[in-house]
Amino acid sequence: MIDFENRKKEALEALTEHGVPQNHAEIVADCFVTADLYGVTSHGVSILPSHIQRIERGGYNLNPDIKVIKETAAFAVIDGDNAMGPVSATFCMDYAVEKCRSSGVFTVFSRNNNTFGPAFYYSLKAAEKGCIAFICSNSPAQMAPVGGKDKMLGTNPFSIVFPIPDSDPIIIDMATSVVAKSKFKEYKAEGKPLPEGWALDKDGNPTTDADEGMAGFVQPMAGFKGYAISMLIDIVSGVLSGAAYLDKVGRFYSEGSCSMNVGFYLTAIDPQVVCGEDYDTEIKAYEERLKNSACADGQRIVLPGEDRIVNKNKITDGSK
Repeated sequence: MIDFENRKKEALEALTEHGVPQNHAEIVADCFVTADLYGVTSHGVSILPSHIQRIERGGYNLNPDIKVIKETAAFAVIDGDNAMGPVSATFCMDYAVEKCRSSGVFTVFSRNNNTFGPAFYYSLKAAEKGCIAFICSNSPAQMAPVGGKDKMLGTNPFSIVFPIPDSDPIIIDMATSVVAKSKFKEYKAEGKPLPEGWALDKDGNPTTDADEGMAGFVQPMAGFKGYAISMLIDIVSGVLSGAAYLDKVGRFYSEGSCSMNVGFYLTAIDPQVVCGEDYDTEIKAYEERLKNSACADGQRIVLPGEDRIVNKNKITDGSK
């Protein structure tokens, strides 16, 4: 069972001991422990030691000056100043949510960032404030273009969360690869072969060996469709923000103090501004109509993210 508060306290202490300011450490610790709480352990506190190592080699700016460098009524461009990813991503999401209260919809493009971990964390925080939020990010190249054998595209995650009054939100969160490549390390640690269809070796041949997969490529989800969505995210978060893109995105484990120059793209929507009170009625009707539609024999309708909410509820109510 996960003791959320104790695990968060331990993570917080480890971060502050390494020079992370208290307010930033709170964000990072909450992000990683929330990932564990929702069952996304590949992005949870198990990766904290790797972030500590990056801090020790000067890979983060622990006192960043995150700032808006361009703004209109519709969007802002924000410089993350090489902050820890959860810190700059939280700043960007909070900014978008604040701005959408008057405009209804507001978009943020951000550059000079580092990997932000679990994408759903930021959309979920916005949903807790009553907003619909979409976030995506490019990432270090791990996938070859369809038909290629050079690493050119990242696994480029995205998430959108829809709040539902008096109910659990709909949580959509995924990488554009079959799985996040961090899963390969979990399989290697457990001594298990990778499932077929997850990876190619460095020569572009299918493999189930975790080491060959890590040296080679992760496969895009849904073939050409996943490849295309990965490109879309790379362009809107990388090219449009002024961040790095394709194989120019920096590696997390690289030496030195340079930012990975990851790009973020976020859109926050205040449904009360866009739809008025009708949103609450219609989104509940949407959920009910979908979940009450006819099921195949022995099956039930499951909404995106429901498995993560179940995992969280089992832990928080002590039933696990």
